[in-house]
Amino acid sequence: MNDNLKYITKLFSTATFSFIKINIIGQLLVAFIAVLTLCTVIYQSSSGPGLAHANGIAIVLVLFALRPIGFSLAVLCIFILPFLLFSLGNKYILSKTINKIISDKGEVLLYPIIDKILSKINSNHPDLLKKGTDTAKLKLKVLQEIKDSKENKWLKKIIIFGFRKVSLDDVDFTDENINLSDVIKEKTITVLKNVSQPSRNFFWIILGIQITLFILIFTQII
Repeated sequence: MNDNLKYITKLFSTATFSFIKINIIGQLLVAFIAVLTLCTVIYQSSSGPGLAHANGIAIVLVLFALRPIGFSLAVLCIFILPFLLFSLGNKYILSKTINKIISDKGEVLLYPIIDKILSKINSNHPDLLKKGTDTAKLKLKVLQEIKDSKENKWLKKIIIFGFRKVSLDDVDFTDENINLSDVIKEKTITVLKNVSQPSRNFFWIILGIQITLFILIFTQII
């Protein structure tokens, strides 16, 4: 038990560090380049007609008129790229953690949590696990129980990620010998095992887009 606790602590400390690198340091770098790009557009257009006497929305309209492509792309980068980085960054961290935990001891750590949740559902809502089960209702209930449980938040995220992709439509609930708990566990682990090894290319692509845009604006190509 202590070994598992140490492993979880180490694993999710690494995940937290990756989160900090991508969603704090990475975001600051992306924001810096985006602001620098926008400031370059403004500086280069500062001597343009009408900008010196404009204010508020008028400045935006003048900048758009003077540098329609460059200004529009610079503004879009400020608003879109941070959200894109955050979304893809979280997906990368989760996929990286899933790959690591599944290759090391995924079943040892995840099975007990799934067992505990299904046991609770079986005690409080036995009809959900009987003949004629409404699979959609069952999945919603399992997901809610996972979210409400007091287990490690990263382990819960991993189980939720896998269970959302599990299909129960092929399960024969009329078979009295079927063990639904085992079926759900196996299906969830199978889904998680199929998660591909993540790549950091998304970060370099986003950074490359910003640097390319800055160069194009700095050289006044756009």
